[in-house]
Amino acid sequence: MAPHWLREFENRIDGLRDDAFLYNIRPKATDVEATKHGAVLILLHDGVSGPEVLITLRSEGLRAHSGQPSFPGGALEESESARDAALRESSEEVGLVRESVDVLAELPQLFIPPSNFHVTPILGFWREPHPLTPERSEEVVRAEMIALDELANPANRIMLRHRSGYRGPAFDVAGMRIWGFTGGILDRLLHHGGFEREWNQERTVELEL
Repeated sequence: MAPHWLREFENRIDGLRDDAFLYNIRPKATDVEATKHGAVLILLHDGVSGPEVLITLRSEGLRAHSGQPSFPGGALEESESARDAALRESSEEVGLVRESVDVLAELPQLFIPPSNFHVTPILGFWREPHPLTPERSEEVVRAEMIALDELANPANRIMLRHRSGYRGPAFDVAGMRIWGFTGGILDRLLHHGGFEREWNQERTVELEL
């Protein structure tokens, strides 16, 4: 039986689909055909202290987003659906067994300007948890299930400002600073899932890369 919080969350998914904060960035008309397509898995789990979400830490040796926390995922292969890509990449990166996951929703594509990617978030529930194996992957070095309550803790929340002018929500948890695309989705996940707590959105930190 699905946990109570998950049933409540499923009733709120439409808020994520229509969120103006997430979907206010669009590629320029001249760039539409040049954009690449990818998918990520937002994997929720019923942990000991409540709902958790899977976050990975990317390897320092990668060309894109190296050393950054992220959801598992990557580029779509030819004729591959976003759902299949998210599950395949999660299997390759952390050894996730796709049959252990119930897919809850496929959210609309998000455009990420720095990498020129259209990314489709796939929301899933980890029905049958098992040990993950990021050590077998060349792409990620860590895989952490992080409690949504820890993400919602005001002490762990900041606004991050990049020299490009970007300013967005970020989280300092599990020895990682989660920001950018991943931080933005987590922020709205907490908001629409009913897990958000009041926090100081004026607390701004300059991003150092």
